[in-house]
Amino acid sequence: MAHRFNPKDGWVVTVDVDAMERARGGQHPEGKKERVQVAEAELVDLGATIGAHTEFGRTDIVAEHPAHGVYLVEVEGTSSKQSEQAMYSALGQAALLMHGPGQNYVLAVPDEPKWERQVRKIPEYALGQLSLRCVLVSREGARELVSA
Repeated sequence: MAHRFNPKDGWVVTVDVDAMERARGGQHPEGKKERVQVAEAELVDLGATIGAHTEFGRTDIVAEHPAHGVYLVEVEGTSSKQSEQAMYSALGQAALLMHGPGQNYVLAVPDEPKWERQVRKIPEYALGQLSLRCVLVSREGARELVSA
């Protein structure tokens, strides 16, 4: 969010953090709950609203700008899932965001070689048909894959 949709640049950003991401229920790595609390505080400090979006519901990130439009972002992080299975899950969730024309769709994944390999498997034709952009994200920045 800080790299692409910073509220200081006029973006209105809503971030939905679900119960599993907050380490509620199930088994989670030690310290996950504390890391999530820190991350949420950082998002709020940047100017994001935490919770479901009034129009787009439980979308991971909704970023709105008067000149740049609306971006609906599916975020997939590192998990215990196999990276290929996580990619299928992320693509399915991204497809469920697609309500129609007028929005921009983004799949954001960690900037790691295994994720880049998975994202590059998505055919350019599919990306074009879905109007889907793929972004690799790290603390240092975000980079869009121009062609998969």
